[in-house]
Amino acid sequence: MTQGPFVIIKGDVTGIQNYIFTVKTDGAAQQLKLRSQEVKKRTDELSREIAQSLNGTHLMSGGGYFLLKAPKPADWETQWLALRKRYETKERAGRLNLVLSYIDVKNAEDLNSNYTTIRSNLEKQAGIDKLRQGSAIDDFFQPYDPPVPKTSSNIRPEDVPTWDDCQEQPDEGIPPRNGIIDFDHLAEFAKQRTGSNLLGALKLDVDNLGDHFKDLTSREASDKLATHLNKFFGTELRRLREEGSFKHNDSSYRYKDNIYLVFAGGDDTFLLGGFDAVLEFTEVLHKKFKDFSDLLMKEITQLKKNITFSASLIFFNPSFPVLKMADIAEQHLSDAKEASPEKNRIAVMGEVFTWEEFLCMKSISNQLDDLVRNRKESKAIISRIRESHKGYAAAVRNVDKGRLELPRVWRLFYFIRNVKKQNRYIVERLISEYESLILNAFINKQQGNPMMFPVAARIAEYKLKNHQS
Repeated sequence: MTQGPFVIIKGDVTGIQNYIFTVKTDGAAQQLKLRSQEVKKRTDELSREIAQSLNGTHLMSGGGYFLLKAPKPADWETQWLALRKRYETKERAGRLNLVLSYIDVKNAEDLNSNYTTIRSNLEKQAGIDKLRQGSAIDDFFQPYDPPVPKTSSNIRPEDVPTWDDCQEQPDEGIPPRNGIIDFDHLAEFAKQRTGSNLLGALKLDVDNLGDHFKDLTSREASDKLATHLNKFFGTELRRLREEGSFKHNDSSYRYKDNIYLVFAGGDDTFLLGGFDAVLEFTEVLHKKFKDFSDLLMKEITQLKKNITFSASLIFFNPSFPVLKMADIAEQHLSDAKEASPEKNRIAVMGEVFTWEEFLCMKSISNQLDDLVRNRKESKAIISRIRESHKGYAAAVRNVDKGRLELPRVWRLFYFIRNVKKQNRYIVERLISEYESLILNAFINKQQGNPMMFPVAARIAEYKLKNHQS
């Protein structure tokens, strides 16, 4: 290819969420993954087609986008307009929208020495072009009824639970010998373990990724970061699901039998499954990503701070509309990201927590589960814990002003001390964790989330639904 001048082209496939999740709730397990794979397949096809038509080369792709490098001929503007009309119209007819953007590059030396700036400017241009979406199509704003997407039936779904390799068994009937395990059965597996017929959905997105790329001054560092992220979400996450397991009531269960990976792109992921399996997988995935981020800081010295991700975790009935579930997960993810400039948060059941609070919330939930399940405590303690958020909220109300109302802290757990004598030390440990959070909030002059304890209690109730006190 000529050394210059040339262009760097970005193709953004939009409308992905509606395309993937606009499926009937009945039989959704058969369609979600197929549509997700279809998006990836179509993105790869578009990248190859456009690169070939421009005598260009593919640079990278993932998560519904691709980057190309192509020479810039004298009639480029005419060629570019024709390209946009052709592909933006073509993809719209298939219910997905393709937005094409480009930026000029003088030569190979310019690309290598100013790669970060070029990528940043390309992202800005892509943002502008998304707002102008359809401007190259004469009738874009005319009434338009897109066809129902047709999903290729010869794509074999991957990263989903299947009957031919499943250690779980349905309550009634003989399970099929093969095929995808539907969402009703994933919820049923959770019900067998806990008594709650619920699914969980986890949606996550890497925080401030564009800012991290801006910190990198060389193309080599940028390519390395993109490669590592694609490897984590494309390989490591799948390995965790394929090989990992979780425990419930002293029994072990495989993630691969209980978690359905809808998509995992270059910086985002959406998965669902039995609510208890997704809850445990969330903790494992976050820890693995934190370790991965620590290694990145050592390998890519130009990174100024650790890369993090924010997430949303929701629980829902298997008959709940799929598109509405996806919309709620997306909204809660936005809430998590908007809660702090640093982001790095998770929204659980609509309540936003730091990851430290999330881990503490899970620990509290597990202790409540143990008190009732193994230590013969009454389930009434859970409702008492749920009410404790009122005292916590009062205790930390003025923490951001540097004032902690200690008498409220001393009285905080007095009303839940009415437990069996042999369990008192566990409750004291629970109180200690709670008080530590309040003190941390005071030291950092930040308010904690008073909903941490009621959310923990609610999850414990889900896990104990089939347990007789």
